[in-house]
Amino acid sequence: MTPVVLRLVPLAWVVLLAAPPVGAAPLELVATGQFRVYAKGSVVPEARVYRTIDPPAAFLLETPLFDRPVYVTTAPRSARLIDPARCTPDVQDKDVLRLDVSGPQEAFFAVHVEGPRLVMERDGVTLALAPSPPVLGARTLGELVAQLPEYRRGAARYTPDRRALDTLRAVGEPTEILVFFGSWCPHCERAVPRLIRVLEDIATAPITATFHGVPPESDLPDPEAERYGVTALPLAVIRRHGQELARLSGDHWETPERRLAAVLGPTAR
Repeated sequence: MTPVVLRLVPLAWVVLLAAPPVGAAPLELVATGQFRVYAKGSVVPEARVYRTIDPPAAFLLETPLFDRPVYVTTAPRSARLIDPARCTPDVQDKDVLRLDVSGPQEAFFAVHVEGPRLVMERDGVTLALAPSPPVLGARTLGELVAQLPEYRRGAARYTPDRRALDTLRAVGEPTEILVFFGSWCPHCERAVPRLIRVLEDIATAPITATFHGVPPESDLPDPEAERYGVTALPLAVIRRHGQELARLSGDHWETPERRLAAVLGPTAR
């Protein structure tokens, strides 16, 4: 898995500004923490945003400002109210719903772009869909998946190597993993949930992790990332008794449990 260098364009901008046309229904959408709904210049705290994982890009906004969800496409750029009966929650995953976008094409909004925001107007109400601020600083595993539901779903879909998990469950010494990631980074969204799944599956082992969110390169520098010489994301530093043992980077993220087992297992030097 190729790591992303810090110059990568933020994921949110890619989704909003470079999406292919939306195809036929039904669409599968997942809850996202990477976008927010704004009205009158402030975040609408009760709003919930869903997005498609793969292109073509589409969004569903549940907001108290309208009695129906708002269905948004980015190419062509459009937004319209949609019948709630066309939204079917997944019975096994509360963060997933399927959307039937057939039926009447009506109740449209006027739509335009203002910088990174997609602005929608209807019936005297103005909404804006915009990227969330990046997750910065230290987060526990629980805090991370609560803030980024995509990571929780990605973890649930990954199946780690059983033998590597058995090796990690047998680890006896306390071990710390410091994970540098960017909430704006698409490679991190694919890779970090794999490590989350591994940590969930070896919860009884004395292995703990802290997830440190860093800003895009265009923002202020991150002292902790500079301290560890982070030049590409994601990156995990494996430590024991305050000393660095190894790092998890690049292709290690394809099967992070195997890298951890090689570093922490009984045959490791």
